[in-house]
Amino acid sequence: MSRRFQPPVVGPRRLLPAILALVILCGPACQGPATAPAPAQATPRSAASPIGALGHVEAGDGLVMLGARSLSGQPSIVGTLVVKEGDAVARGQVVAELDSLGQLEATARQASARIEVARRRLAQVQAGAKPSDIAAQGEDIARLEAELANAKQEQARFAALGTNTTAAQLDALDTRVASTSHALAAARQRLASLSEVRPVDVEVARADLAEAVSNEQRALAERKAAVVRSPIDGRVVKVHARAGEQVQVGILELAPTAPMYVVAEVAESDILRVKVGQRATITADGLAAPVQGVVERLGTTVLQNELRRVDPALYSDGRVVKVWIRLDNGAAVANLIHLRVNVVVTP
Repeated sequence: MSRRFQPPVVGPRRLLPAILALVILCGPACQGPATAPAPAQATPRSAASPIGALGHVEAGDGLVMLGARSLSGQPSIVGTLVVKEGDAVARGQVVAELDSLGQLEATARQASARIEVARRRLAQVQAGAKPSDIAAQGEDIARLEAELANAKQEQARFAALGTNTTAAQLDALDTRVASTSHALAAARQRLASLSEVRPVDVEVARADLAEAVSNEQRALAERKAAVVRSPIDGRVVKVHARAGEQVQVGILELAPTAPMYVVAEVAESDILRVKVGQRATITADGLAAPVQGVVERLGTTVLQNELRRVDPALYSDGRVVKVWIRLDNGAAVANLIHLRVNVVVTP
């Protein structure tokens, strides 16, 4: 009697390792179709979000470089430096004197003396001749008049003698009368010349006086240029030329004490959200507390960032537009010119 074949019964414990091996061998092929990940959504920047930027402190519209004029091609050399770095100066205060000051003062005094000489010459021309010269000329005229009268009397007496006189005697008397008459006429003309004041002489004297006044004004202007004064109320930041040194780029730099600004470099992508009148907060490691300010002016040119930071967590951008922020409390940064700061503008 034949027996029927029956497959061996496999238990669950023996079947589980086989199923796991099959799954590992199939891998992704045994799984369903892969689902592509959803693209990341960029968070749009809110129009009301703060605008961050880097900046630096500036005094007023910038530092003022005081120079010195070079007169007649001579180099400008500092004779006396009155101030030092860190000193506060007032508008019009003397800060330095050039070594040419003494020479220019002497030139100004000489020009003033020439004015006095020209004024006296003008007065002399306007007054005419001296009274003594006029009196002497009058005496000379009286003498010639007497000589002429005497010559005419002799001429008449000899003419009355008729044949008792010679032609030579009459000719001599005629010559004497004629020469005395000519001398008397010349003396009278000289007296008129001494008494006359010609307008042309007066004009020449006045022109000499005007030239002397012009020379004095030029000398005083050159002397004034040798005394360097501060054009603003500010503080001495840097001295470039001391006593005895030739002025090259300038004598010294002045920083206005008011107003104080922060020049922020706003990224070109944010500049459209910055408006004049917006408030700004300024912070820095060198400030004891944040300083507030207001946007006063926006630049008109896109520039390369000059305040790039290494720390990626701080504000930085390649292309920026400068924005001037006037500080409410300029005294807080008066001694921190060029300090780098972080700026947050509130739209």
